[in-house]
Amino acid sequence: MISTLPQTLTLAMPAIDGVTLHHKGLNYLRPELLLDFVTISEQPMLFVTPVAVLYSTVGVVRYVNLRRIPVAVSGRVIYPICSQALPDLRAKLIINTQARKLKFLESLVAMREQPTASSTKVIGLALEFTVQQPS
Repeated sequence: MISTLPQTLTLAMPAIDGVTLHHKGLNYLRPELLLDFVTISEQPMLFVTPVAVLYSTVGVVRYVNLRRIPVAVSGRVIYPICSQALPDLRAKLIINTQARKLKFLESLVAMREQPTASSTKVIGLALEFTVQQPS
């Protein structure tokens, strides 16, 4: 018997009132908020891919693209968010398969060129979701 891989569909983070911020064509999940998988799709979630981080420095909103590495949705995963463009970024994505929820936790960015970390703040994480298509 030959086992076939499930057909998948990749979905961008949708706009959700009070949960996401829109910036330059992407919706960013705000820190500290729980996102229920059902908000994205009724189908089983297979992967979550961090796409970009939205942050502000002295009131100027900026973003940095991330390497698009899919994170398998299996068990409880704590995935570090990091970027070569912002090496001092400290954030993590927590995925809980059993509860079917995820949460983005950020901390301040301590940029070396900046005299103080309090002037820089992470304000969102753009994600893509890979779900299983119905049979």
